[in-house]
Amino acid sequence: MRARRSGHRRFGNRATLLLAVGALALVPVLGACRTGAAPDAASGGCDVYQLDGGSTSDTTYPLLLILLDVNDNSAASAGRVAAALRPYLDVAVQDGEYVRLVASGGEDSGLTYSPCFTGQNVFKVDRANKTRERKDRVHASSALATQVEHTVQSVHVNPTGSVTDVLAGVDHEIQAVRSTPGLHLGKVTVLVWSDLLGMTNGPDCLNVNGQQASPALAEGLVRRCFATAQLTSLGSDTVRFLGVDATTGTRPQQDLARYLEGELCRRISTSCV
Repeated sequence: MRARRSGHRRFGNRATLLLAVGALALVPVLGACRTGAAPDAASGGCDVYQLDGGSTSDTTYPLLLILLDVNDNSAASAGRVAAALRPYLDVAVQDGEYVRLVASGGEDSGLTYSPCFTGQNVFKVDRANKTRERKDRVHASSALATQVEHTVQSVHVNPTGSVTDVLAGVDHEIQAVRSTPGLHLGKVTVLVWSDLLGMTNGPDCLNVNGQQASPALAEGLVRRCFATAQLTSLGSDTVRFLGVDATTGTRPQQDLARYLEGELCRRISTSCV
């Protein structure tokens, strides 16, 4: 259902969501490896859009955590991801936000961190001249969207995978930012880009390969995710799922993606929109 051409695309032999739902084994799955994949210390050239440390030492800023389940690393796909994130980058450079980006290309691919979006510095464009400020904010947002595209295209895409790889580590990523000395973290918003149509070899709770699309299936799969602690609640942190509407599979696959989005939203946060 989710076969990919190596290094480029997990594309879709998604035509057969036909098999009856099997028994759901309650077996935990190991998350993607987070050792040896730390963010690069370099800023990726993004420091020109960030406040210096001295101007943020006594101020609380929100965190925008971006999680990407990349099943297609083509330029066209990268452009779609960047376009979906652009409104949030607009807000970041206007209001001031920490931004951290983590991407997965599937099972055994490890995690890709952006040297631009490490969550260690506040993105904000602040100018004395308001006309210049507006122009510079547009430029900054465009440049940051280009950084997103570069990150997506750099991800190694494997034939199997699911959004569990990045969702399972949300707490880890938030704490990595929160524990930074001198950093005062406010509200957290988590953006998740995924089609939610996972296909995995292991006991991943969001493996939908061969499953029949129905609300009951979606409810059962997501319930298992939390029962086995593969996923955990984020409390009142804001969560938004992006990319589901970009699903190009069959109608049953599109329906299942929407059912899963609804169930994940219901369980992962009290502020999921």
